[in-house]
Formats: sequence, structure tokens, C-alpha cells
Amino acid sequence: MKKIAITGSVATGKSTVLNILKKMGFSTFSCDEVVKKLYEKAYIQNKILKTLGKEILGENGKIDKKKILEKIIEDPLFKKKLEKIFHPLVKKALLNFIKKEEKKEKIIFAEVPLLFEVGWEDLFDEIWVISCDENLQKKRIAKKGLKEWGEKLLSLQIPLKEKEKKAHRVIYSDKSLKDLEEEIKEILKKY
Repeated sequence: MKKIAITGSVATGKSTVLNILKKMGFSTFSCDEVVKKLYEKAYIQNKILKTLGKEILGENGKIDKKKILEKIIEDPLFKKKLEKIFHPLVKKALLNFIKKEEKKEKIIFAEVPLLFEVGWEDLFDEIWVISCDENLQKKRIAKKGLKEWGEKLLSLQIPLKEKEKKAHRVIYSDKSLKDLEEEIKEILKKY
């Protein structure tokens, strides 16, 4: 079974590419989806509160992800504490997915936004970096409501150009969805 990682940077189109592959019938995995589900679990919320303090709670008494993002940007130690909670659980889910799929699939795709940052490259046979023009990326970040943190958020990750150098394949997402789908179909013919 061929294991392909999809990575890139904030707002470069990783999820879009993963959704295209999913729509085409491929088995896919998303680290972001795992994190989203983990945030909903009471034991994780308790762990986060115990580790990071009550200042990350919103007015509704629930964990406020924007406050967490602010703290990650302000304090590298905070970021490390959060990673200690999530990374082992996400890696376990990823390894379980790979194990489950290897008996029935010829090719799988996993979206791993921080692939290089966490050093999980060895788990994959191939790495696809999804990239786009920097101005378009900044527009997309703003659209997500993260404009004020955009630059700082990007500074926490390995620069996109460096990620491109480490990739087996670079796919540029600054085109129409239809053109992106066509490009992916063409690429997959080689497999």
C-alpha cells in the first residue's frame, strides 16, 4: 500500500485537495478532523484546562480556540504544552488508520499540516505539498477570520518554500476547483 502525506501551510488548499481525493473514492485521513473531535471530548477539555489555565475559556465557559491561538502565538511554551496533549493522540489515530487500511487499499492519503514540524515524514512513501501564491494565501487566511494572526501563524511553521523542496510533488492550488480536480486526476493516472 502506498501512503501519501498531504501537507503545506495555513490556507494553501490541503483540505480542498483531500476532499477531492475523498470524492474520488480514496481512503483519506485528516489530522485536523482528529484534533476537532478531540476538542469535543471532556477528558481532553479537562486536560487542556488543567495544563493551560482558565484564561482560555470564552464568555460561554467553553474553550475558546481563538484564545488558544492567541496564546500559541504569544508563548512558545504554551504551544509545546498543547502539542504534548494532542500530538501523541493524533499520531496514534493516524497509525491506526494506516494499519486498518493497509489490508484493503492500494493507496491512502493523509492530510498532516505539521508533517515536517513533527517529524512524521518516515510514516509515508510520498509527500505532496500543496502550495499557492503568498498573496492568495494571505487572502484565504483573512477569509478564515485569522488576518490579525496570519503573519505570526506562518512564522510558527517551516516556510512553504522549504516544504516544497522536501516534497515528492508540489501541487499549486491557485486555480479553479475544476482545474485542480483535473490536475489530480492526471497525477493519479501514474499510479
